[in-house]
Amino acid sequence: MSGRGTPRKRKAMTPASEPLSPEGEGDDYQMKRQRNNVAVCKTRQKKRQEEQETNEKVNKLKEENEVLERKVEAMKSELKLLKEMIVAVAPSSETKK
Repeated sequence: MSGRGTPRKRKAMTPASEPLSPEGEGDDYQMKRQRNNVAVCKTRQKKRQEEQETNEKVNKLKEENEVLERKVEAMKSELKLLKEMIVAVAPSSETKK
């Protein structure tokens, strides 16, 4: 024995699961192909739309991030200035004595 066990049996194909051939079913095949083509077009269009919306959202968030980063820098500058003002105005410990 090769250690693989018993070989698997193939399932019999039922008429419903057999692929339709261009020569076989004629109108049914053409209708199925047409429905499939419409579905494929719709799916691809939806994917393009979602990708475009994602790109727009990314761009919007990048712009928002830049604005917030500028605000952070401005607030850091303001904080530094305020600290310098406090140090300049506050009496030093040597002048208290």
